[in-house]
Amino acid sequence: MTKVKVSAPAKVHLIGEHAVVYGHPAIIAAVGRRIYLEAEKSDKVVYKDVRWNRHFEWSVAEVMKTAEFAQQLWKQCQEKGNYSEIASWAKDNGNYTNFHKAVFGIVLKMTGADSGINVNVTKCEIPAGSGIGYSSSYAVALAKAAGEVYNKNLSLEEVNNIAFECEKLAHGMPSGGDNTACCYGGLVWFQKAQPKNIVIPLKNEIPHKLEGFVLAYTKQPEKSTAELVQMVREIPESEKNPKMEELGKMTYEMKDVLKRKDYTRMKEIMNKTNHILSSFGLAIPETHAIAEEIMGLGGAAKMCGACYGGVMLCWHENPELVVDAIKRLEFEPLQVDLAVEGVRLEK
Repeated sequence: MTKVKVSAPAKVHLIGEHAVVYGHPAIIAAVGRRIYLEAEKSDKVVYKDVRWNRHFEWSVAEVMKTAEFAQQLWKQCQEKGNYSEIASWAKDNGNYTNFHKAVFGIVLKMTGADSGINVNVTKCEIPAGSGIGYSSSYAVALAKAAGEVYNKNLSLEEVNNIAFECEKLAHGMPSGGDNTACCYGGLVWFQKAQPKNIVIPLKNEIPHKLEGFVLAYTKQPEKSTAELVQMVREIPESEKNPKMEELGKMTYEMKDVLKRKDYTRMKEIMNKTNHILSSFGLAIPETHAIAEEIMGLGGAAKMCGACYGGVMLCWHENPELVVDAIKRLEFEPLQVDLAVEGVRLEK
C-alpha cells in the first residue's frame, strides 16, 4: 500500500482532570494543535521524529516482546495499586524508548498487522508534557495509521481502544478521556463506568464555538502523569473524596453553563477548580503566578491535564489581555480553536 498521512488533535480538560480517575465526569475539548505522521508497510518497525532527530529501528519480534513485557509489568502494578514502576520503565531515563517500542508492539498486535510499519512524525504542534495530550494524540494517530496501512477499516471505537492500551504505559491507570477527545474530536462528555465508559459527544447540546480561550504553556512537568495521579491517590480519602465530589458536581453545572453562555459563572467554576487542584499539591510557582495575574484582570485560569506545570487554560472577555499578561510573565501564549475535528486522514 502507498504511504498514508494521518493527524490527530491535542485535547484540553475544560473541567474534570484527576476527578475523572475516580469515576466523576469530565468535559474535554479537542484543540486545534495537531500531530502529523506518515506511515507505510515495512518488514521491520521504523520510528522517526523530526523534532528530536529520533530514528529507531526494531524487528517486529522485538517490539512484540517488549509490548508483552510492558503489559505484564502493568498488570503487576495494577495488583499493587501503584503504577510508578511502569511509569519509570516507560520513561527510560527521559528518552521514552521503552514506551515507543512497546506502543508499536501493542498497535501492530491489536490492529492484526502481519508485518511491521515505517512511521515518520513529520510535524507536531503539541508540546510534550504540556497537559494537552501529546501521548494520546500520538497513540490515536499511530493506531489510525496502522489500520489504514493494513486496510483494517477500523472504527473510531477500535482506534480509541488501541490508543487506550498504549496510554496505560504512559499514565498507569488513565481515565481514557484524553484519547477519546483526540480520537472523536469536538467536545466530549466522558465518564469511567462499567462495563463500558460513557462517551457522549456534546455537539448537539453545545454547537457554538467556545471563544476567548488562551493556553499558557509554563514548562514540562518534572513528574509524569502516572506519578502525579499516584500522588493524589495517596491523599487521605477524608480530605480527597469531598473535593472530588465537588469537582464532579461542578462538571455537571459547567455543561449547563456552556449551553447558556453564562461566562460569569464559567469563570467562577474554572477558578474554583484551580483552587481545588492546587489543594492537592498540584500547583507550582509558575501556575500560581499565572492564575493570580489572570484572576486579577477579572478572568479565569486553571491548570490542565495532570498539572504540576504544563498548560494553563485561561479565559477573559478580551483574550488579548490574557495574551499580553502571559507574555509579561515570560510564558508562551497559545491561541487555539476548541472543539476541532478528531483523528483524520490527510491528503
